[in-house]
Amino acid sequence: MEITPASSIYTPTRNRSRSRTRNSTANSRSTSATRRPSLGPSRRSLSSLSLPRLSTLEKGGDKPVNSVLTTLDNSLPLEFFKQDVIALIKVLKISKWHKRTLLPANLSINRISGALTNSVYKLEYRDSEKTLPLLLLRVYGKSTELIIDRDLELNCLIKLSLKKIGPRMLGIFTNGRFEQFLEGFRTLNKTDIRDNVLSQILGRRMKDLHYKMDLDIEDLVSDLPTCWKFIYKWMNVFENDCLADYLEELQEKVFLMSFADFKKLIFKYKSWLFGKYDNERIPSNFKFCHNDAQYGNLLLHELFDKSEVLVKDGSENDSEFVSTSHNRDNNLVVIDFEYLGANFPAFDLANHFCEWMADYHDETRSYYMDENKFPTKNQQLNFIKSYVEYDFQYPTSNLKTEADDTLEAKNLMELINFEIKKLYNECIFWRSSVSTYWCLWGVIQNGPLNKLAILNSTQERVVDSTYSITSNMENLVISETGTPPSAANDDGIVVEEAITSSDDDFDYLKYAGQKAALFIGDSLQFGLLEKLDLSPGALAAVKYMDAKPFEL
Repeated sequence: MEITPASSIYTPTRNRSRSRTRNSTANSRSTSATRRPSLGPSRRSLSSLSLPRLSTLEKGGDKPVNSVLTTLDNSLPLEFFKQDVIALIKVLKISKWHKRTLLPANLSINRISGALTNSVYKLEYRDSEKTLPLLLLRVYGKSTELIIDRDLELNCLIKLSLKKIGPRMLGIFTNGRFEQFLEGFRTLNKTDIRDNVLSQILGRRMKDLHYKMDLDIEDLVSDLPTCWKFIYKWMNVFENDCLADYLEELQEKVFLMSFADFKKLIFKYKSWLFGKYDNERIPSNFKFCHNDAQYGNLLLHELFDKSEVLVKDGSENDSEFVSTSHNRDNNLVVIDFEYLGANFPAFDLANHFCEWMADYHDETRSYYMDENKFPTKNQQLNFIKSYVEYDFQYPTSNLKTEADDTLEAKNLMELINFEIKKLYNECIFWRSSVSTYWCLWGVIQNGPLNKLAILNSTQERVVDSTYSITSNMENLVISETGTPPSAANDDGIVVEEAITSSDDDFDYLKYAGQKAALFIGDSLQFGLLEKLDLSPGALAAVKYMDAKPFEL
């Protein structure tokens, strides 16, 4: 199959797409399942105590970001939560906010739903004086240090900010941060990402991120990409902290086999995958990757008109392939860089393709992966074609192919066509890394099972107050149906009365099971596993996607 490059990409100059700010409806994976609501909080004033010392985080020649070692408790009743948010704004000296007299009654806090790692809020202040800019408040899920390296994340966010990519940080506290709220943008949904024009734009946006951001020297000498560093880490965490709670029957329900066999299969797959590359030059494949380009982390300007970017060459009538210019690429913004790191670009692209299967706003099956929604071959090629052609790089990786000896004689069009097919193959090969990564993420997010119900009374310091917190550790099981999430408006923003409710109901174990079923399906097709290795029940749960690569 030949793929004809778009002629428009050969112009010598192009616009640099830049995303300056964070958007309102930024829905990344959010709210940890290990966090539980406080029972009966009581409050007493600590006005006589001093707040932790304020410090600054330098951003090169840009204005420094204030930070403070203080915890914000977002499980408090709304009235108390508002008071603490205002106190924190004052302490961090958030621009244009901290000099005003702020009253809780005038502060509107709306929770943005759909996130699975943090709780994200839109802050708006209304009174008779000059309108204040909107703020975005991000409160980290508890125990997410097992999932995310916050120091690495903040350092990378600073570098992104200097290049006008990603969120502009306004203030940092121990378990969260304030960011600029990007107005005029909306979050993409499960249908938007299937649009062939938007898919091409995203391909170019990800290419900019991969090739315009420099990696640190330690990334260039590492023998593992970020995704595999986390896979190893999360396997160890699961084995040490969670596995003892998983009886054999539950292991098979989640992993479709014992975890010991699942772990062996992961290592077998890793050897198979890395054997396809020049192992002595693995770091040369690394690029700065987002690693979580799901639709909730993609924002589109409300005034975007795709007719302005379609190249009128007849292809705009095709259902899957189009030709587009890049003069409106900055209308699409990629946000939420919590899982960023040095990686193979194929992982980043394959991860996005896998997100086509998800509907995180489904009221009963938000965990479900519909393999029939995985992009078709042509839909993947539409994205990959745009990615490869834009600011063409050769070679895109050192994947071994039989055609290596003849490439020198190929012309530019043939090289581009070859690289498109090669990257398509890599996305198939890396797809199992994506499934393994998020499967382990799910079981870690779920936390240990079958803890005894224990009442713990503790004192927790939050901003300017102390609360007596009583928490009940509930037994966790795989439920047959999920509880419908809190009511949200069309933008995915939960009404204010619900902002301090318990975490979004998300079945992490069923989500992990879905990812395991996809991994097993690919392993069977790659010849890494035999059907006889699975029980009849496990075999019936396996999910399959097209795994046939191009012959190169």
